[in-house]
This record gives sequence, structure tokens and C-alpha cells, in this order.
Amino acid sequence: MKLISYNIQYGYGSDGRYDLSRCARLVDGADIIALQEVERHWLRTNEDDQPEILSRLLPGYYWAYGPAFDMDASDKRDGRVVNRRRQFGTMVLSKLPIVWSRLHALPMHRTLRPLTPATRRWNA
Repeated sequence: MKLISYNIQYGYGSDGRYDLSRCARLVDGADIIALQEVERHWLRTNEDDQPEILSRLLPGYYWAYGPAFDMDASDKRDGRVVNRRRQFGTMVLSKLPIVWSRLHALPMHRTLRPLTPATRRWNA
């Protein structure tokens, strides 16, 4: 069995380029893939839904995503609320079905309250 654990750092390589397809190529072929720093709807990654994109890039895998951080990213368009969550977490992909999953969040010592606009430095 081949297991790969990879911190994708939001999809940015050491060259500073954002490229999820490169991340997928690096891990493709493993039996189990554990990815860290996978996100949804952040400005720094074009508001991409990375779990969805990675699942399309790795179509032979079952997957589960666990957001360790979750906040509202909804907006209004033409008077209608478009619900969306800005998330950051881990993703597991497996060649065998993932029957169930559970997220065990680690304690957060540095952030004891929700992020406010003034503390969202890593949003850009």
C-alpha cells in the first residue's frame, strides 16, 4: 500500500505559482492520499472550491473533506442570498470507498475568537 501525506499549501508551489493540477500529478497513483491546507472560496486562490477541483483532477478516488475552519462567505446577487462557506481543512482520497469520516479538530491556541476583517490578513 502506498500512502502519501502532502501539505499542498493552498495549491502554491515553491515557485509561488498556484497550480492544483501540479499537486494532483504529484500524488496520483497512491492508494491513500492525505492532503493538508485545502480550502474553499478564499480570495488568494480565486475563490476556488479546491476539494471539488481536486476530485475532478483525481477521478479514480473516493474522497472526504473536513473543514477545520469555517466562516460565512455568502453574498447577495439580484436581491437573493447566495449561501457559501469559506473553509480551510484536510482532504483524504482513497482508491477504496471511505465508508465514514470524522474530523478531529486540534485545539486552537492562537485564535480564540472568530476572525474579524481586521484579523483576516491571510485572506488576500
